[in-house]
Amino acid sequence: MNYQDLGFYYWDVFPKKIKVTRSWWSMSVPLSIRGTPKGELQYETADSSIAWVDWEGRVRLGWRTGATIIMVYDSPSRDSIRYVEIEVIEEYGGGYGEPS
Repeated sequence: MNYQDLGFYYWDVFPKKIKVTRSWWSMSVPLSIRGTPKGELQYETADSSIAWVDWEGRVRLGWRTGATIIMVYDSPSRDSIRYVEIEVIEEYGGGYGEPS
């Protein structure tokens, strides 16, 4: 029996949390979608100066420190949502960061 025949479907996004140290180098983390979303995924970021999702589904991390949330919707109707927490922290004690 297929769960979709019962009106039940499962989908999720991983990782649930990304925490990195700010860098002058471009960083990206691919998102992994599990299960079967209803339609084409849509991404929305609360603060795109910290992180955003590119057209390939990779989280691109900006050069600004802080925290934000990425919302992943399973279709344009936005009936179902998953969240990814993002935190970009400052490096302390060397490099370009503040001295310790």
